[in-house]
Parts: sequence; C-alpha cells; structure tokens
Amino acid sequence: MNRSIPLILLIATVSLFSCKGRGDTAVDTPEADTVVVEEVETDTVPRTSITFILGEDNSTYNQYYTLANHYYRLSREDRTDVVVENLTALSQVLDYLRKHPADNGRPYGLVNLVSHGNEFIDLQATVTPWGGRLSPQTLREALRKKKLVPPDSTVADSLTVVFLHGCAVGQNQALLDGLAEAFGGRAMVKASKLFEYYAYLSRNQNPGSVRRYFARTWYAFYHPDSAFDERGLVRQLRRRYPHDTTHWREGLRRRFQDNPSEVYHYSFIVPCSYTEVYGAKEDLPNVNSRSRREQWIAEHPDYKALLAITNIPEKYFQTKFYRQTFQAEGDSLLYGLRVKARAGVVCLIQPLVTTDAAGYPYAPYRPAEDDTLIFAYSRPVQTLSSCSARPIL
Repeated sequence: MNRSIPLILLIATVSLFSCKGRGDTAVDTPEADTVVVEEVETDTVPRTSITFILGEDNSTYNQYYTLANHYYRLSREDRTDVVVENLTALSQVLDYLRKHPADNGRPYGLVNLVSHGNEFIDLQATVTPWGGRLSPQTLREALRKKKLVPPDSTVADSLTVVFLHGCAVGQNQALLDGLAEAFGGRAMVKASKLFEYYAYLSRNQNPGSVRRYFARTWYAFYHPDSAFDERGLVRQLRRRYPHDTTHWREGLRRRFQDNPSEVYHYSFIVPCSYTEVYGAKEDLPNVNSRSRREQWIAEHPDYKALLAITNIPEKYFQTKFYRQTFQAEGDSLLYGLRVKARAGVVCLIQPLVTTDAAGYPYAPYRPAEDDTLIFAYSRPVQTLSSCSARPIL
C-alpha cells in the first residue's frame, strides 16, 4: 500500500543586484418605475496614485530600491501622490490600502509595486511578513487560506491599474494573474516584459536626475559548482540567439557601464524546491547514493516539470536532498523528502536609449503606455487551489 501523500512546494529566489485618473459623475435619468443610474467617468476628479517600495538595498552596488524611491517621488512624468517605503509584503500593501482610502473618496487610480524580481519564478517581496516570496504558487495558497484579503471596489475597481515594477516580470503571466486575483479581480495588473531598472543621469547623483530604463536581456546558464567560463557562455549565447549580432564577449567582461548604452551583465542563482510528504518514516525513499538519487529524479516527472517551469535546462541544476518532519492536523507527524535545485544564470543587459530634446544621447527610451510588445497585462481571474503542510521549526 502506497501511503505517500504527494505535495509540491515551489519556492524560488534570486540574488540580485503621478498617474492622473478619472473621476465619476452620475448621469441624470428620467422618472420611471425602474431607474438605472450609470456612472460615467470624467477628468474632473483625478484619482490618487500610490507607490510601494517593497524592499531595501543590501549593497551600494545595486541601489534599486533607493533609486526607485527617488524616481516615484521626484520624476516629472511618473511621480505619485503617495510613496510608502516601509512595507515588504503584499498582505501589508492590501491592509494599507484598506486603512488609507484615497482622500477624494475614489478608488485608487495607480498602484505601483516595486520589487526585485525575475521572469523565471517570483518576486523578492513576500506574500505575508516573514512568509514565502511572491510567486503564482504562494499567491494561490495564501488566497486559499485567506492569508490575503482582497480589497473591495472602493479601493480598487476596473479603472485601477496595478503596475508591477521588476525585471522582465511581465514574462510571468501566472504571476500577473495571481496578483489580479489578490486585488479582488477588478483591477488590471501590468508589468514590463523587458528588464526594468533606475539610474542617475547626473554624475553628482542628484536624486532629481534618476530615470527609469527598459532594457533588452539575454540569458545563459551555468552549473553553480562550475567556474565562470567565458568561452563556453559565448558559445551558448550564439546557440540560443543565432541571429543576434550583440557583442557577447564584451558584455560578459563588463559589470559596470561607462555609458548607459553599453551591454553589461550580472549573474544570479535561481533555486527551486520540491517536497514529497509521506505518512510514515519508513516510507521515505533511500537516496543515500548518487545512483539512487538519479533513479529518484528519473521516476519523478513532476519534479522535472517543476524545473521546466523556469525554462532553464535541467543539466544546469545542482540538486541536493534533505529529510524533514512536518506537523499535521491533530498533532500527528508527516515525513518529507525535500529536493532543492539551484541553477546559475548570467544575464546580459542593454538599455534602450534615445536622444532627448536637449541633445543628451543616453536618455531612457519611453514606450507608449499601451505598447503590448513591451507590457503584459493580467487575464480574467480564475479559481485556483493548492495544498501544503506546516514544517516543524
């Protein structure tokens, strides 16, 4: 009798480096037995815009959050009415919006969410304080367990735009759809398909000179145990992008730009986690040898499917196995085998620049707000479900 209880937990992390809305007026209707009042939006009551900076910088090398904070406070084009910088979890954002309604009594027009993120799995921001990182899976689980309480239509309605700012997170459609559900299924969630970051235009690092850049990106992968192999990475990039004429070698040798138009790179780790839970300790599989571990992987297509979500070839993952004990309902115990996989990623970046009216040659390219080649949008909310067990700490 197979007493195993299948459980898949996907946890992935990455180590990295004012919108004017429209108000409402009611349309006069003739007297009748049944009166239908239709709201028509006008520009007479601008909607409030708000930005949440969902993290803190941990190095002077990568000041993503600091620069974003300056940008949404001072930018002539994109500054918002409110900037909140002391929250790190989506549950805190939703609570804040409920407790701090817009001053004009209208739903919010624009809600910016700024977080490190990646197109492979998730965001650095968490679902709840001290909880897991924001991903499609953790969002579904939090909504199912009511750890997230979506706001009502007085906070976010069909004219509210939730703009998620991260690195190519618009490529993760499931993440956008999950956020739309977390905001009550009425607001539209928007994110860039391109790499997105902030930088000073002035050499004296004047906060008012910070601009937002969009950039093209290319990816190559490496095994975390291997050394940085420039020649091998160049060959891989040529295979992955056969019609691209980018100077890969220059980008791989450049970590810092001399000007905003240059190709440069950074590297990071994408870790994934899979847990299989059993009802009895003796049911745990034996993975004490390399051959047994390889056999376990071969017999678990769902684990392989989990890695495939990242679009990173399996050969670049380093895999390790751990045994765990879980607390189930009624104080009973469950026993788990946790498999952690880590893959290395090298990201080459080339900002999109243009010459501005003053003749500056490296001004950031500013796409149209509805450019579907650059921006992705959430789809209609769907019902989602998942399950998990609570580990003993």
